[in-house]
Amino acid sequence: MAISHVQPLLLLLGSLFFLPALRAINFEYCNKSGYDFGTVTRVEISPNPVGPNDGELSIAVFGHAKESIHAGSIEVYAKSENITDLLRQSTLCVVSEACAIESGTNFVLPLPGVPKEILEGDYKYVVSLLDEKVGDSKEATVRMCVDFSLPTSSSILASA
Repeated sequence: MAISHVQPLLLLLGSLFFLPALRAINFEYCNKSGYDFGTVTRVEISPNPVGPNDGELSIAVFGHAKESIHAGSIEVYAKSENITDLLRQSTLCVVSEACAIESGTNFVLPLPGVPKEILEGDYKYVVSLLDEKVGDSKEATVRMCVDFSLPTSSSILASA
């Protein structure tokens, strides 16, 4: 009889362990092969799924840096076949506790308050990490970029 009470408790404790993973979403590197800068381990979005009345999203990109970046910026945009709409641009100093990401460290890029954009047709959200100081170039260099589709309640219902 005691076993029947223990099983639901173990199930509840096990589900609490996996709850943070439920906010993680599928993503791809923009260049399809990855970047020398480092590795993205996961991307999380809140709310997840995104509902029709949600006006803003919180996006967090987690990863491990193989190289350092000291003067960077982050851009978030929605991109379809015909339109690219910049939603947010921030410096690394605003997004992270330090103004740099050091080689050999794990990093988190928290991006709260990103406007939700709806574009016609298929579109993705894109998060790019740009380095302002690479070589002699006057333009910022993309050091890392990921794209993903928003998990919406209608897409969850359609896939069920």
